[in-house]
Amino acid sequence: MNNPANYTTLLVSYLDFFDAPGEIPFMYKKAGHRVVVFCCETSWLKSNRFHDEWIDASKDKQEFALALIKLIKEKGDSFNKVVLLDDETIKLITDNIGDDEVALFKKTMPITKIENREMLSSKIGMSRVFERNGIKTPRYINYADENDIEVITAKLDFPVLLKVDFSFSGIGIRKCEAFSELKEKLEELHDSTNVVIQEFITGEDVGVEALFEQGKLICYQCARVMNYMNNQFSFTTKRTYYRNKKVEEILIQLGERVGLNSFASIGFIYHQERDAYYLIEVDARTNSWMPYSRFTNHSFIDGLQEIAFGKTNRKALSEAEENKETEIAIFDRDMRRCMKTKDFGDMLKWVYNYKGYWRFIPLYDWTFFKRIMRKMIFDFLKIKY
Repeated sequence: MNNPANYTTLLVSYLDFFDAPGEIPFMYKKAGHRVVVFCCETSWLKSNRFHDEWIDASKDKQEFALALIKLIKEKGDSFNKVVLLDDETIKLITDNIGDDEVALFKKTMPITKIENREMLSSKIGMSRVFERNGIKTPRYINYADENDIEVITAKLDFPVLLKVDFSFSGIGIRKCEAFSELKEKLEELHDSTNVVIQEFITGEDVGVEALFEQGKLICYQCARVMNYMNNQFSFTTKRTYYRNKKVEEILIQLGERVGLNSFASIGFIYHQERDAYYLIEVDARTNSWMPYSRFTNHSFIDGLQEIAFGKTNRKALSEAEENKETEIAIFDRDMRRCMKTKDFGDMLKWVYNYKGYWRFIPLYDWTFFKRIMRKMIFDFLKIKY
């Protein structure tokens, strides 16, 4: 396994309906890794031509977890890196690793510090970890039935956000303008027993993707959100990427203090009057935007090369190239948004290759492209006009 020409990464995803893992093997393969995928036959992780080996996994949660842990225990030396690609998978595996299994945890999970494991599957746990490590976040409390108006208003100013403890893609988030709305909004949540009540910060959403190795920041992407699928709590379809030194400094501290050791999808709110960035969320996993970093001057493919081989093919950048802004849209997401909102102006941008949008269509991988088109057609048929 010390042969750098055979650097092997094991990519893992339990969910078969979640499309984000579909393009992740491309990044690793282009970075020179040998790519092994652990998933069920219908998983999006297998719907590409950029993996070298597929290990068939069960659709049963517990069988999946036990099989992966058995594989790591018995053949862990065969993999230089293990990467869990989605929140459900991370929660499933961390729930099956004991506090005394430190070596297994470090080999498998996306953080190195087992004492911070509660952040991996819990918004409540994440808030605690941030607080312990001196990371600036909006004020929050963990909701319980006994929290009356005095307790809540003493710690928080309205408006606030209600967040289900375990959720993703904006599901399980409600904005509450006043205390009188709390009961109504709590009843809308699918799980009102485990909720974080977090102060709502008015400001600019800043989306960040970052790659860490043993707590060290390797590379990152910072973005202004241009379009959401539904509202500001839903996933995004179009972004403008740029460099941000203040965010970079926070990321360096975050990686060291938490022990991040893989990709992370991170959300900030920038409050202009305070000139402050508030860390909203850190999901220690990949997302759909990461493969599109290849269209900027700060590709994660270079970062993955650096981790595996100690060097990259990245060229030296001028100041203008370093700070270049790049507009990127994800083809299927943005087309679905256009159809759903009847945004025919933006749809024409795809038709006429506005700013080179055609390069974002995943024609480089016919296997993935066919499945994404089937999904788009299915989604279009569900839209009511």
